[in-house]
Amino acid sequence: MKPSYRFWIVGLILAAGMLVAVACNGDDDGDGGGTTPDATEPPSTADVPGVSDTEVFLGTHTSLTGPIAAYSIIPNFALAYFDFINATEGGVAGRTIRYKLADDAYDPSKAVDLTRQLVEQDKIFALFNALGTPNHLQVIDYLQERGVPDMYVATGAIEWVKDPSARPLVFGSNPNYTGEGLVLGKYIADNFAGGKVGIILQNDDFGIDGAAGIEIGVGDAVEIVGQLPYEVTDPDLFSQIDTLRAADADVVVLFSTPLLLGNAIKHARNDLNWDVPFVISAVSMNELTGLIAGGDVIEGTVGLVATYMGYHSDIPGVATHIEILDGIGVPPEQASTLSLYSQYVSELMVETLERAGEDLTRESLVAAAESIRDWVCSVCLFPVTLGPDDHDPGQAGAIATFDSNGQIVVSDLAYSWEGVSVADLSVDALVQIDVPSAALTTP
Repeated sequence: MKPSYRFWIVGLILAAGMLVAVACNGDDDGDGGGTTPDATEPPSTADVPGVSDTEVFLGTHTSLTGPIAAYSIIPNFALAYFDFINATEGGVAGRTIRYKLADDAYDPSKAVDLTRQLVEQDKIFALFNALGTPNHLQVIDYLQERGVPDMYVATGAIEWVKDPSARPLVFGSNPNYTGEGLVLGKYIADNFAGGKVGIILQNDDFGIDGAAGIEIGVGDAVEIVGQLPYEVTDPDLFSQIDTLRAADADVVVLFSTPLLLGNAIKHARNDLNWDVPFVISAVSMNELTGLIAGGDVIEGTVGLVATYMGYHSDIPGVATHIEILDGIGVPPEQASTLSLYSQYVSELMVETLERAGEDLTRESLVAAAESIRDWVCSVCLFPVTLGPDDHDPGQAGAIATFDSNGQIVVSDLAYSWEGVSVADLSVDALVQIDVPSAALTTP
């Protein structure tokens, strides 16, 4: 049975605080590790967990309910995209793609139980696009130990990509938070030199990595007057906004999820009558944040994007995106940076499976991912390159702003840090790059 796809309605209700119990846990038994095939003979499908002659079985822990349920559009669209590939192309290399979504409700303990179930009971071939930094931190080493490819994690934490030799089975997907922070920090240095910047950050790898990038990017050009953390369970960010208002910050950076971020900007604008510019993470650079805050409040807020927008319907990939949405009952106007990100990462997974070919093993999947060079997905602004020493596919982004309708407008200012390791990130490592002209059209 297909899941419900009324993403925005359900997402907004759940993101407002409704926590729904999850009944997906099971006993931890069985063995999903598989055996190492003989190097001279392709293994039979019986030797490879989650692979048969007709199917490849992927799974993920993700948030369909809970405090970040608005992100449920990402796994649900990926499921729809794989169904589309199965229906239109017969799957990949003669195999249909089956994809199981295990709802952890953004609870790390549930992510652990559900991941063990996917690996040991369901015997998935690979984990794909697991969502949530605090959750995935609890299972990343378990997946490595069990030999399960950890493909294209749906967070930008540097933990996934900083050292491929230490974790050879894990690949990132979106721009890592430190690289993103570096670009945003440079933007602040270029536009607010001599001013004061305040940073509000989620108190985990998401916020800490992003704040580190901001520090590198701003250098000595601005004064940082506060780095104020918050916990994911906090009801709002009002006290942090009040503190930065008292510090007379000239620009505020928010590394936060949409509900808290949107309400924080509303508090600044409506309650404090404070017109301070906001710079935000790509995590909240989406139409949902505009809907929560309101166009008049979010207008002018700056962030980073790496895909076309839903209103770029003349782009063939975006047209396909809208077709898939229509097929699951979602109106075209609800195409968003979240659903478009999902198409990007799903296309990347399909490309990887195609490169791995008919003799599909976990080893061949990893080798296939590492063979990708200058590949551009149908909705992407910038190419993806991977390699044995580079498991970080999203190493570029364009500056974008919200307009008065809560829509995101892409600028012609973009930077790449392709091939630069996390340890070597610096302003000098950034290369200004072109944005496709078609992306510069406005809604």
